Amino acid sequence: MNLFNKVKWALAVSGIFLIILATNLIDKKNFLRVEESVENIYTERLLAKELLLDLSILFHKKELAYALNDTTYLQSKNELINTKITQSLEMFNRSGKTKQEKYILDVIKKNHAKLIQIESNANHKDSSYSIECAGVFSAINNNLNDLANEQMKEGKNQKRLASDAVNSVKLFSKIEIYMLILLALMLQVIILYNPKK
Repeated sequence: MNLFNKVKWALAVSGIFLIILATNLIDKKNFLRVEESVENIYTERLLAKELLLDLSILFHKKELAYALNDTTYLQSKNELINTKITQSLEMFNRSGKTKQEKYILDVIKKNHAKLIQIESNANHKDSSYSIECAGVFSAINNNLNDLANEQMKEGKNQKRLASDAVNSVKLFSKIEIYMLILLALMLQVIILYNPKK
C-alpha cells in the first residue's frame, strides 16, 4: 500500500470518527436535557404539588373549624396545624420555584402570619373571629389556586423542554444516519478511485 492510499484511508477513517463523535456529543447533550427536565418535573413539580395539596388540606381544616365554631378543635389542634403549615411552607420554599411561585409563596406566608396574629388576639368564643378570618382564608385560597396554576404552567414548560430535547435527538439521529451513508459512499469512491499515472 503506497503513501497516497494510506493517507486516503487515514482521512476516511478520521472523518467517520469525527462525525460519529460530534453527533454522539450532541445526542449526549440532548439526553442530559431530557434527564434534567424529567428530574425537574419530579422533584420540583410533583413534590411541590404534594406540598401544595398538604397546605390546602391544612388551611381547609382550620377554615372548617372556624365555620363550625369548633372551639375545642381550635384550642387543641390549632397550634399543631400552624406548625405543620409553617413546615410545609418552608419545604415548598426549598423546592425549585419560579419568581412568580416565590412571590405567591411570600404572599401566602404573609397571610398565614396575619391569621396567626388574628388568632393570638381573638377570643375563640367571639363570633367576629370567624368573620375577621374569612377574608384571610379567602385570600389564602386564592393564593393556593394561583400557586397551583403556576405549578401547571411550569410543569408544561418542563414537558415542552423534554419534548424539544427528544425531537432534537431524533433529528440528529437521522442526520447521523444520512451522514454515515454519505461517508460510506465517499469512502468507497476514495478507496476504489485509482488515479491514472
